[in-house]
Amino acid sequence: MKFSEVSTAYDRFEVLSGNALRDAVALFLKRVLAGDIVAVAYLTLGTIASEFDDINLGVADKMALRAIASTFDVEEDVVLKDYKKTGDIGTVAEARAIVKRPTLTVHDVFATLRRIAATGGSGSQDEKVRLFGTLLSKATPLEARYIARLAMGQLRLGVAAKTLLDGLAVSYGGGREVKKELEHAYNVCPDVGIIAQTLVTKGMKGIRAIGVMVGRPIQMMLCQRVDDIKQAFEKLGTPLIAEQKYDGERIQAHKNGLTITLFSRRLENITQQFPDVCDAIRNGVKAKTAILEGEVMAVKGRQLLPFQTLMTRRRKHDVASFVEKIPVKLFCFDVLLHNGRSLIDQSYATRRKLLLASVKDGARIGIAHSVEADRPSCAQQLFDDIVGRGGEGIVLKSLRPDSSYQAGVRGWHWIKWKPEYHAGMQDTFDLVVIGAYWGRGRRAGAYGGVLCAVYNKKKGVFESFCKLGSGFSDADLAMLEKKLTATATQPKGVIVLKPMIPDVWIAPTKVVEVLAAEITSSPFHAAGRTNKIDPTSKGLALRFPRFLRWRDDKKPEQATTTEEVVRMAKKR
Repeated sequence: MKFSEVSTAYDRFEVLSGNALRDAVALFLKRVLAGDIVAVAYLTLGTIASEFDDINLGVADKMALRAIASTFDVEEDVVLKDYKKTGDIGTVAEARAIVKRPTLTVHDVFATLRRIAATGGSGSQDEKVRLFGTLLSKATPLEARYIARLAMGQLRLGVAAKTLLDGLAVSYGGGREVKKELEHAYNVCPDVGIIAQTLVTKGMKGIRAIGVMVGRPIQMMLCQRVDDIKQAFEKLGTPLIAEQKYDGERIQAHKNGLTITLFSRRLENITQQFPDVCDAIRNGVKAKTAILEGEVMAVKGRQLLPFQTLMTRRRKHDVASFVEKIPVKLFCFDVLLHNGRSLIDQSYATRRKLLLASVKDGARIGIAHSVEADRPSCAQQLFDDIVGRGGEGIVLKSLRPDSSYQAGVRGWHWIKWKPEYHAGMQDTFDLVVIGAYWGRGRRAGAYGGVLCAVYNKKKGVFESFCKLGSGFSDADLAMLEKKLTATATQPKGVIVLKPMIPDVWIAPTKVVEVLAAEITSSPFHAAGRTNKIDPTSKGLALRFPRFLRWRDDKKPEQATTTEEVVRMAKKR
């Protein structure tokens, strides 16, 4: 398949959204040859591999600009000036590329990008620039736009994994009625390449056969929340398990003999960050193969240390010294596979029994603290004890026969209960930063606040929800510009009403935890706005939002959803 066909499709995707975008993706995928479907699936999501393969192209701004300058014989200063003006490496490359007959194939582009990613060691930067330049020299202007964006990890067509799955369902699965089955397969096997190839070559029968595999992460199950602990018992039934909620890093641990692989909530491979946890699993888990879930906490003796302390363990260098400085312990709370047998369709009671039998308690691994509760007062007692010791709260888990592990779903099998959920107290929200405002007074010359959004899961867009300026220290504000990626234009899939247009648009990649007094109606924000045509229709916003911390362990799509805030607003 010619890459020019892909580029033409991407150009169309840029101006579409909602159902129109989904229909366009489906029509495009129907034209993709079976031999190209894996590459096209990855490229359309702006990547060259699955999320968990840990493949990084490693093309930074300066390298990309250098490649453009050398390929088209232009001074680097001129290219840099163009980039600063547009904020888009794609349009810079497009403007310099020469009009020619398209010759590049999808295979050419995909294979070269993979070579760029695999290039390392001495002289690797020069080789990456050379390979990138070779692609640009063969590209038409439109092809150059998307090759440059792909190399920089800045494709951002607004096509999310679910949009792609919807397109695959229509083009190869027989219709949108199979989309849920594709989504389930993707939650168990979060690799669009495998999903696409299986569907094209083996059909839905092959998709239904996709199962849990050691070494390949599963999308993690999420918790619901309620306004009253009694409501949790009504939802989950009795008895249930009331379990301590830890404020650490959630980890999915895969054991295959002596080989241990650790995945974060974002499905990143973080094995190298926690060699001590790997050793603890090798020695403390009684199974040849297993997939466990748990929360890693920084510890000092029996004392649990704050989340911020644990985050200093997120590093590529000097890991060994930080293992000594900041010991950790993995508190296991679920088992998804045991000695080759998948358990995700089993009840939590069954999974829990195997978990208790499989994990040997030690200094670096153990079972999450929990009690079996047959009435709210039992759970409340554990809650009071944990919060009294400075803990986060509890998670209530159903023991019913149908309490399977719902991969990637925020279902009603687990419910979290934290102090701020009490009536009259404040709530916390995980929000996505989509814009920034320049500061005034002592904050002049730097960002003074940010615009935050919730995630509309049904539409696949981020909707503005609050302006956040409180809670940042001077050090936090000084780092904002470095932490956030500015864009020249409003990012695709970001919905903001005119009164809240930020001074600077921010790529929706960073999640921030926010504390707020309550949810109120607002004519200025897009979240929960039911009537997009009527200008008087009100949305929802946060009252007195305050920055708590960055949630680098969460993907933007794991942020608080529009559905959640609408439901919370109705109950107040």
